[in-house]
Amino acid sequence: MSVSFELAADAAALMREEILGARGNEVCFAADVDEHGLITAPRVVARGHRSAVLAAARGLPSGSMLLHNHPSGDLTPSDADLAVAAQLYANGIGLAIVDNDATELYVVVSPIAEEELKFLDEGEIDALLGPGGPISVAHPAYEDRPSQRDMARAIGRIYNDGGVGIAEAGTGTGKSVAYLLPAIKWALLNRERTVISTNTINLQEQLVTKDLPFLRRALGEPFRFALVKGRNNYISIRRARLAAVSSDTLFESSQSIEVNALLSWIESTRDGSLQDLPFEPSAEVWDEVVSDSDVCLRAKCPHFEACFYQRARRDATSADILVVNHHLLFSDIAVRKAQQNYTAAAVLPPYRRLVLDEAHNLEDAATAHLGASVTRRGLLRVLARLERRGKGLLPALEARLRTGSDDLLRADALKTVQTVLRPRAERGRELAGELFHRLEELTLRSEDGVVRLADDFTGDPEWIENITPQFEGLVLVLDELGRGLAKVREVVNTDRRWAEAMTEQLVEMSGAESRLRGHAESLRIAFTPGRDPYPLVRWIERRGGDRMRSNIAVNAAPIDLASVMRDALFDPLASITLTSATLATRDGFGFLRRRLGIDAGLRVSESVHPSPFDFSTQTVVMLPTDLPEPRGGNDHTFDASVARVTEDLARVTDGGLFVLFTSYRSLRAVAAELRRRGADTRWPLFIQGEGPRTQLLNRFTASGRGILLGVASFWEGVDVPGDPLRGLIIVKLPFKVPTEPLTAARLEAIDENGGNSFREFMLPHAALRLKQGFGRLIRTRLDRGACVILDRRVFEKSYGRYFLDSLPPTPVHKGSWQEMLVELRSFYADHASVAGQHDDS
Repeated sequence: MSVSFELAADAAALMREEILGARGNEVCFAADVDEHGLITAPRVVARGHRSAVLAAARGLPSGSMLLHNHPSGDLTPSDADLAVAAQLYANGIGLAIVDNDATELYVVVSPIAEEELKFLDEGEIDALLGPGGPISVAHPAYEDRPSQRDMARAIGRIYNDGGVGIAEAGTGTGKSVAYLLPAIKWALLNRERTVISTNTINLQEQLVTKDLPFLRRALGEPFRFALVKGRNNYISIRRARLAAVSSDTLFESSQSIEVNALLSWIESTRDGSLQDLPFEPSAEVWDEVVSDSDVCLRAKCPHFEACFYQRARRDATSADILVVNHHLLFSDIAVRKAQQNYTAAAVLPPYRRLVLDEAHNLEDAATAHLGASVTRRGLLRVLARLERRGKGLLPALEARLRTGSDDLLRADALKTVQTVLRPRAERGRELAGELFHRLEELTLRSEDGVVRLADDFTGDPEWIENITPQFEGLVLVLDELGRGLAKVREVVNTDRRWAEAMTEQLVEMSGAESRLRGHAESLRIAFTPGRDPYPLVRWIERRGGDRMRSNIAVNAAPIDLASVMRDALFDPLASITLTSATLATRDGFGFLRRRLGIDAGLRVSESVHPSPFDFSTQTVVMLPTDLPEPRGGNDHTFDASVARVTEDLARVTDGGLFVLFTSYRSLRAVAAELRRRGADTRWPLFIQGEGPRTQLLNRFTASGRGILLGVASFWEGVDVPGDPLRGLIIVKLPFKVPTEPLTAARLEAIDENGGNSFREFMLPHAALRLKQGFGRLIRTRLDRGACVILDRRVFEKSYGRYFLDSLPPTPVHKGSWQEMLVELRSFYADHASVAGQHDDS
């Protein structure tokens, strides 16, 4: 039924008064609309001039109306009005035009009130997961998990009530199904999608290849799901073919072979992403063929329908469940925040419901995305893309401009390439090399290769003399290159036929211009304090091996994300669920809430869903008391003790060990000592850094009796169920390095605000990290294994109990290493006996 709209009398009077007060200029109002079409409660949101006013619709709910007057009395909508109307309509907001007396009303687009939501039935969710339900019927190895059902009901309440839910789910709970089931039912009831964001590729693949297909079969419901990857994961068919045609001017011969291999792969791949590619292309080649928004022809592209990225985007638009990673999520959030758009498509299709799995990584993911980073290799690669040894975009562009008829425009464009762009590209390489060489000299004075920049670093005489001129010169050249490319594009676009013939070159120039400007802006953020939207810490670091192979990085990162996360993430969405196996410390969720800005002003629900595993019988924690204290640096005595304990435990278990470190230095030293002792001749030894992480893990699992030495990435996201992993050694408590620039800045900020940075940041962060590492050991009900913690601080320091209390309820034994070995032999002998009984049955 159509609705006839009219202004309430008091609303019209108020609007007349406001328009009169604005001297008859345009005024923009926001107003409410009731179910009968009566427009009420107008309030001024912007004032303009005789012919225009800002259409300020920020924060308006669906069903509202935006109105503005046309002082001329002609209520015909302008082209600008129609463009605004289209945007408002996508958000369910109406647009109307009135005269200055507010007596005539022309509705350009009607508002659309939100449909009443249908709430989830917690009892139904429980029944779906419980014995006799469709999940139990469809799953051949079904186990009733009360914690899983409790979690699913809790998440159902978050959907119904809105706000933020924090749910810790112990290993084995089945948390992915527990949050997917309410998300699916909500989508089916309300046609409202949920975005599921994870930190690791492994979990994303588990969701889209295992959990979601299983639930679709089990429930018999026609919901849709899609995995959304970042655009730079996809190859562009058009760009790949263009690169092949232009390979003589773009690449060396070996890289041309790569391009031909990519063309062959395009014909067979269904996915078109890096994850499906059987080889790793060089960075220079992938830069030329990757799907890039800056060089995308969109619907004008001849391969638009076949485009792998566009196909994935279409799948995402129609999906009820979208699976993404945290990085892509924050890319979307950044665009929405900049555009004040929380209801239309951005990087992702619109959504109001979000589940953040592996949420313990959320602060790190947000920090990486909201900061700025420029590396020597990355910047030089962008400049090399313009020209390198006679190859690149500029030589290809110059060759293209030399062909065809001679005219003044073509000559002007060619002159810009020859006299501006090519010399500036060369000068940019020189300045970049000099700047990063001088930054490297600074890092060489630091033992760890890291230099934090003080708040007043730009006033330091050495900085002013040695760094500022190179920095300012480089940014100026990058800007000049961007303007030069823009000028060439403008010249080419003046001739329609010429522009059509050079469409490919035009979009490539646009992409190069965007990258140059992006690097210039990142350098400005890093080296120009005083214009920060939020407090930043800045530092320079040397990455990699020796000086010949090292890479220099310039970084800036936000110190405190609480307000940013609140404004950009928690406030705009209807419901958000944060979940992980490690969100709570002994003191609950306080650490997570403080770091992410989940404060009392939000509707927050908290729940802990314990693991179904019996840690009291499946594992034990051993604390040797007679090992040397770790002192940091080149602690040869401690490293030798770690190697001895590893070898002793391996004799008891016959391998099957993870040894987790907090530094590569210690890992390498212990690996060398184990080899010196001949351990690698008795058990397969797998050392992080001596092979790809996934390959090391697969080989360790296949061996069944290996010893794997790992650092950061092996503390979490690694799943080795069953017998291949039957023992865990924690070398040191995983405290952050307090002198690392970002950590130091965050500690200082807490202390300056009257807090206790050790108790509020260092300790809970390390406890959660230890909990993650411990979680590698027990992955199924049949797993058994011991965890040996070699850091004496866990029993000598007053805070040591905090760590143990943050772990699952596990027996803890303390004594000399020889006493611990006796208990370990008994523990594993009992395990062998239990395993034998299982084998007999």
